[in-house]
Amino acid sequence: MKISDPFLIAYYEFRESVDFSRSGILPDKDNMISYLLMGVPRVPADDNNDPESYLDAIDQRVLILKAVFTELNHEADEEFLNKGLNIYDEAAERAKMLLKEADGQE
Repeated sequence: MKISDPFLIAYYEFRESVDFSRSGILPDKDNMISYLLMGVPRVPADDNNDPESYLDAIDQRVLILKAVFTELNHEADEEFLNKGLNIYDEAAERAKMLLKEADGQE
């Protein structure tokens, strides 16, 4: 089956770059903020010229990162998963705030 949805393509491309032999590691929020701001992983919204697309790109990145985190840690307990997913949410909010500040939208 050929996948044509740009978001799913971005997900699978990123997923292929992840080492699935290592699990049980929570994401570092500061690193996640940096990755989100640097454009990792690349997502469809990166190619959009809409002025607000950078916020959409953050959302798309976080969806992919959270999906891979959940997949990677599928055997972990719910508390661990929730803690990791919350870190991604907090990183996304901080990244968006920094982008808005840089854009003068405070």
